Amino acid sequence: MTTAPAGPHRVLMMVGNDVRHDTRVLKSALALADAGLGVTVLGLSTTGRREESDLGPVRIIRVPAGRVVRDAAAVQRSRRRSRLALAVPEEERQAREQRLTLRQRDRELQDDLGARVRAAQVDLAHRSVRARAEADRRLRRVERLGWRLVDAAVSRSPVAASWRRVLPEIDDYALALGPVVDSLEWDVIHAHDVHLVGIASHAVARRRRSGRRADWVYDAHEYVAGISLYGSRTRRKRAAYLDLEREYIRDAAAVITVTDPLADRLRRDHRLRERPTVVMNSPVLGPLSPDAPSLRRTLGLADEVPLLVYAGGVSAARGIGTAVEALVRLPSAHLAVVAVPSVDVQAAQRLAELAERLGVDDRFHLVDPVAPEQVSAFVSSADVGLLPLLHFGSHEVALANKLFEYLQGGLPVLVSDCRAQADFVSTHGVGRVHVAGDVDSFVREVEPLLRGESVPAPGLVAELLAPLAWEHQAERLRGVYAALLGDEVRHSAADGSAPAALRTARVTELADVVEVPAPTAARPSVLAIGPANMAGQAWEWARAAERVVPGVRAEVLSVDRGSAVAFEADVVVPASTFARDRGWAERRQTEALATWTHALLEAGRPVFGTMNGRDFTGDANVLRAGGVEVGLVMHGSEIRSPAGNAARSPWSPFRDPGEPLTRRLQEQWETLHPRVRAFDGPVFVSTPDLLVDLPEAHLLPVVVDVDAWASAAPVLEREVPRVVHAPSRAALKGSEHVERVMARLVADGLVEYVRVEGVPPDEVRAAVRSCDIVLDQFSIGTYGVLAAEAMAAGRLVVSYVSPLVRRAGELPIVEATPEDLEEVLRSVLADRDAAQATAAAGVAFVREHHDGRRSGEVLRDVLGLRGT
Repeated sequence: MTTAPAGPHRVLMMVGNDVRHDTRVLKSALALADAGLGVTVLGLSTTGRREESDLGPVRIIRVPAGRVVRDAAAVQRSRRRSRLALAVPEEERQAREQRLTLRQRDRELQDDLGARVRAAQVDLAHRSVRARAEADRRLRRVERLGWRLVDAAVSRSPVAASWRRVLPEIDDYALALGPVVDSLEWDVIHAHDVHLVGIASHAVARRRRSGRRADWVYDAHEYVAGISLYGSRTRRKRAAYLDLEREYIRDAAAVITVTDPLADRLRRDHRLRERPTVVMNSPVLGPLSPDAPSLRRTLGLADEVPLLVYAGGVSAARGIGTAVEALVRLPSAHLAVVAVPSVDVQAAQRLAELAERLGVDDRFHLVDPVAPEQVSAFVSSADVGLLPLLHFGSHEVALANKLFEYLQGGLPVLVSDCRAQADFVSTHGVGRVHVAGDVDSFVREVEPLLRGESVPAPGLVAELLAPLAWEHQAERLRGVYAALLGDEVRHSAADGSAPAALRTARVTELADVVEVPAPTAARPSVLAIGPANMAGQAWEWARAAERVVPGVRAEVLSVDRGSAVAFEADVVVPASTFARDRGWAERRQTEALATWTHALLEAGRPVFGTMNGRDFTGDANVLRAGGVEVGLVMHGSEIRSPAGNAARSPWSPFRDPGEPLTRRLQEQWETLHPRVRAFDGPVFVSTPDLLVDLPEAHLLPVVVDVDAWASAAPVLEREVPRVVHAPSRAALKGSEHVERVMARLVADGLVEYVRVEGVPPDEVRAAVRSCDIVLDQFSIGTYGVLAAEAMAAGRLVVSYVSPLVRRAGELPIVEATPEDLEEVLRSVLADRDAAQATAAAGVAFVREHHDGRRSGEVLRDVLGLRGT
C-alpha cells in the first residue's frame, strides 16, 4: 500500500460516492499531489466494509455508510401515523379471530343443544369480525391514499424545509465519515458537493478547538438551488439541500465551482466576499487512448450507419428520452447510451422500454461505460455527441465534462438550449442547439450534423480545447491551495508545463488492494448458517457438514425471540439487538468477513440485522464482495405460494385469499419469490413440495438425530393407543380436522389423545417417543421435521402427503386426508400388524434419507466445501 507522502501539508478530500467513476475528484486529488501535498480521498464503500486503494501517490479510503438515522426517522413517522390511524390494527383483528376460533373449537367438542346455540353465536360473531376486517381493509386503503396525497403536497412545498428534518441521510454520512475524519491527519478538508459541507465545517471546528490549524474548501459541483427533480428528489428536498449549503458555505476558507455562470450565482445567492474560483471539469488533453475499444465496433455497426451517442449519467432530467423519440423520425439512425455507472440503473431500463414501445428498440443500444481516459476514443466512431438536458437551474449553468470529451473525440455536438452549453456551442461553432424536450427541434438540428454540416475542423477544436484543458484547470486549483497554505505549494514545472507527476499519473492507476479472506482453496471452509434455525435445522445441517467433510467448521446464528421453543445454536442474539443494534451488526459483519468462506442465509432474511436491508439481498452483496460464497435455504411458508398450494390441495389452509394469514403470506411470497429467483447463487429447499415454487433449487433434506429419537417403547401394543398431535403452527397443520376426529375416537374409548404445543423441544421428544401414533398435518400436503423425528422414534406417522411428494419414492407414512382420517385410524387399530411394519420401515427410511449424510453431501457438492 502506498501512503501519502510526508509533506508539510495534507489534504483530505471527501466525496459522497465510491470515487471510482468521479473523474473530477480523482483529477483534483492528483493535481494537489503533484503540488507536493499529501492527499487522501475519503469516500463511501458500496460493499459494506472499509476498503483502501491507491491512485499513484493518492491514498483512497472507502467506508460504509448505513441508514441508521434515516431508518429511525421512517420508523418515527410510521409510529406517528399509526397513532392517528382509524382502522383496527392488523394484530388486533387477528387476535379477535383467533379467540373466536378457540371458542368455536371448544363448542364443537360438546354436543348438547345449548352448546350448539353457543356455537351458532360464535359463528355469527366470526362473520361479524370478518365483515369488520373487510371494512378495516377498505379504510386502510383510504388512509394510505390520504397519506400519499399529504406526502405529495408536502414534497412540492419548499416552505420551512430544514435540512435537519428533511435530510436524515446527512446525519448518516456524519456517523460514517466523522470518526474517520477525526482519525486522519490533515490541514485542509476539500468537500466535494453539498452533502458533506456540514461534516467538513464541524471537523474543522473540532480540530481548531484542540489548537491545531485547520481549514476547509467547498467544491460546488452543481447549482443546488436549481438541481433537477426526479425520483425521490423533490422540491422540498432541493430546498433542504439549499438550506444546508446556505448554513455552511460562508464558513469555507475558499469556494470552488465548475463554470463562470455558476460562480456568479453562488456569489450573488450567498453574498460571498469573493467570487468562487472556477475549476472546469475538462479532460486531460493528449492522444486518444490506443487501447480503447470502438463504440461502433462494439455495436457491430458499419461505418455508413448514422450513430448518435449520449454518454454520462442517466435520469429523466437528462432529456435522453427526446433522442429516443427522435429515432422514429430518423429511420436509419442508431442511438447508443453509454450509461454511467451501468446499464442496469432503472432510468436506463426505462429508456429501453420507451424504445420498445416506439418500435425503435432495434436501433437503441445501452452500453456499459469504459474507463474515464478511454471515453473520447470510445465515442469517436460515432457521428454526433448529444447533451439533451432539460431545463433546470443547475443545467443552465453547467458545462458537462462529456461536452469536452465529445469534442476531443472529434465529434460535433448537439446540445439543448440550456444556457451555458448553448452559448458555448454557438459561440465556438462546434455543433448545433435544439429546444430542450422538443423532438421536432431535435430532428431538425441533428439532420444537418448527420449530413456532415456544422462539423468543426480538427484544428479549431484543438485550439479551442487547449486553454480549457485540465492542465490549466489544475493550475487554478493549485493556486487556491497556494493562497491557503503558502508558497510551499508547487505550481508548474520549470518549463511552464504541468508537473511531471501529472503527465504520468493517470486515472487508470486506481488499483483496489482491499484485503479479503484467503480463497477457499487455501484453507478449510467455514460455513455459517442463519438466522432462522427453524426446528433446529440450521444446527443439524451445520453438524452434518462437519461430519461429512472433516476439517470444515460450521457455525449457526439464531435470533432469540423469547419463545419457549428454542433450539441449539452457536451464536444467539436477542431479537431487539438483531433489529436495532448497529454496533452489534457491524462487529458481527467484520468478524464474518474475516472468517467465513461460505454462508447460507435462511428464509430470505438478513444475517447481520437490518443494517444492510430487511431481506437477504444486502447481506448477500456484502458477503460476496468480501469473497464469501453465498447460498440461500428456504424452509416453507416464506417461499410457498398460498395461491399455488390452494390450487393443488383441496384441503389447503389458504383456500380463502382474504383470510389475514393467507393474505400476509401471499404478499410475502410475492415480494420474496422474485428476489430468490433472481439470485444467481445456489438455492436450497428443505422439503420436496417447495421445488414447485423453486424448480431450480437443490433439495437439502431435513436432518434428525436418529439415535437421540430412538425409542424402545413398543408400538400399538397397549389396548388404548396414545395418539399425539404436535403442530408447530395449528393453522397450517389442519389441526381443526384432527380435533374433530379425535374427539369422536376419544369418546368411543378407542384412543388416548395428547396435543403438544408451545413447549420446549425436549418435551415434544418425550411425548413422541412414548406414544403410538403421530398425526402430522392434513392441509398442505408435505412432510417435514416432525414426521422424520416420529419415524426415527419408530412411531406410526399418519399424514396427508400429496401425490407430487410421494412420487419421489416409497414413503412409510400412512396416508390420510381430513375427509377419511377417522376411517384410516379405525383401520389402523383393526390391523395393528401392518401398522407396526410401517412404523418399523420408518426408522430405516430416516436412517437412509434424514440422518445428515445426504444433507452434508449436498452441501459439500453444491457449495464446494473443503476440509483439511
